[in-house]
Amino acid sequence: MSDQVYAGIDLGGTKILALLLDGNGNVLHRAETATNAREGAEAVIGRMIGLIRESLGPGRSLASIGVATAGTLRAEEGVVAYASNLGWNEVPLGKRLEAEFGVPVNLENDANAAAYGEWAAGAGKGSRHCVYVTVSTGIGAGIVSSGRLVRGRDNSAGELGHITIDLNGPRCLCGNVGCLELYASGTAIARRAGELAGENPEAASLLLSKSAGNGITSRHVAEAASEGDELSLRVLREAGLALGNGLVSIIHIMNPEVIVIGGGAANIGAPLMEPMQEALADRGISSMTSGVRFASPTLGKEAGAIGAALLGK
Repeated sequence: MSDQVYAGIDLGGTKILALLLDGNGNVLHRAETATNAREGAEAVIGRMIGLIRESLGPGRSLASIGVATAGTLRAEEGVVAYASNLGWNEVPLGKRLEAEFGVPVNLENDANAAAYGEWAAGAGKGSRHCVYVTVSTGIGAGIVSSGRLVRGRDNSAGELGHITIDLNGPRCLCGNVGCLELYASGTAIARRAGELAGENPEAASLLLSKSAGNGITSRHVAEAASEGDELSLRVLREAGLALGNGLVSIIHIMNPEVIVIGGGAANIGAPLMEPMQEALADRGISSMTSGVRFASPTLGKEAGAIGAALLGK
């Protein structure tokens, strides 16, 4: 009797990662290749098919395929409507893979797939209600409630970065004002540090030495803060308080058991996370905020492919 296996693919603009999982969520096989999107959709789909075939061996029966990808999806139709990183418009990816393998194919937004992966097999495993927050260039969230992804009307749920935390704040590119993303993202951390360094270059000497004249990034701020740089610690404290203010809202709305915080800026650690916890204690309903477990992601770059595969179970 053949073993049922589940294929998960993370389709990125640079590379394609394919995983094969068993029914318990264990990774049986990994394969990846360059996307080479400039060669066109059919060539890319051909590479995806090749990776899946490479993964399948004797005694394995493919149950389903999940694909995590960026862009706008019409998931029910199996269509990638638009993906700028691939140069795709109206590509019937799901139908092509279904025709090739004769199994159901699920398309999922890459952030949602990563959230589901961390809930099902990573840092959120064992919970029923989990929020996966990404703090990087921007801020977003994937939400699992009662074991199901919360997608919203058009797969746009989880725009945590665009909730207002300052009614008198600057206007965001999204059209809103005072968005969390303007205060707590990696981009915001770098911008705020640059502003303070411009006002007082002497106080920012360590930070400026890190950037070597090439522009301050959130990584430079984190490095300087780890060496006790007061300006950098101030910037991270402001960002942490803002992040906590934003998380209060999602805790009050979704009442999660676990919040997994990933993304580059989240790796900063205590200088960002401690003020975040202060804000939660100060502004949240204590019975709701005190019961939340915070965790770091455990699946790394495989979260999206794992989540996509497990969505087919």
